[in-house]
Amino acid sequence: MNEDKPDWYNRAKNAPFSDEKFTSEMKKNVHRSVIFTDSKPKRRKYLQVGFVGGLMLLIILIAFQLPFGREEQQRAGTLPPGTEETIRAQGVTDEGRLRLIAVGQEKITTLGAPSCFGIETDMSFTGNYSVQYSTNQVTNEVTTLGDLTFIQPTSAPVDMIRLPFQDADVFILAPQYRDCHGIQIYAFAVEHETGKAVQLRFQDESLISYFSYYRPGTTPMVKENKLVLQSTEGPGGEGSSDSKLTRTYRLDLRQNAMVLVQGNTMISPAS
Repeated sequence: MNEDKPDWYNRAKNAPFSDEKFTSEMKKNVHRSVIFTDSKPKRRKYLQVGFVGGLMLLIILIAFQLPFGREEQQRAGTLPPGTEETIRAQGVTDEGRLRLIAVGQEKITTLGAPSCFGIETDMSFTGNYSVQYSTNQVTNEVTTLGDLTFIQPTSAPVDMIRLPFQDADVFILAPQYRDCHGIQIYAFAVEHETGKAVQLRFQDESLISYFSYYRPGTTPMVKENKLVLQSTEGPGGEGSSDSKLTRTYRLDLRQNAMVLVQGNTMISPAS
């Protein structure tokens, strides 16, 4: 069958597409483009997973670090927020304040039954105490009193007895407010000239001690610039009489001492 062929048929015989324009370099570029396009979602996925994992690790490290930081702060001796000093006793001068501050925890109980030391509802506080004097926003430690027991009706700070001397204010601390025989006391002086606070010793004849005592029901007093303390009577302090025995002390700031100048002097009931 011999039919006339269209013009395009004859032109196709000349192979116009035999010169390939899609070169090998172009194929490589297309291949790289496909690979790059396929890999982008995967890399983005890996980046997202890595970011989330890093964030979780940071949160865990912060959570562990915070308690350790607080523990280290407490070991260093700083007070955590909300913690207040426990003032067990205090005395006030014209320039400053003398305080006994609990060091560490106190052992706190109630007496539970009446005795020479108090009634059943009285409170007992036992601990170690730092004696500090503060003036003009400056605080100095005077001394420490270890294993000291306070027995008082309430938990309020004990007010020390302030006694005016010519060269100093003397403060008498009685940790226990009552006793059957003698109430034990400690003494501190704040010098007028220097503003320095010191603990005083008691020099009773051949005995030197940091504490003394006075008779229950009486009060330490100053007469002629000397400290007067009433003594107990009889063996162990039992009994009473119409006459009272007193001990008289001279304040010696050079020795930081109350020096006995007259011991167990009898005075009349009217004195």
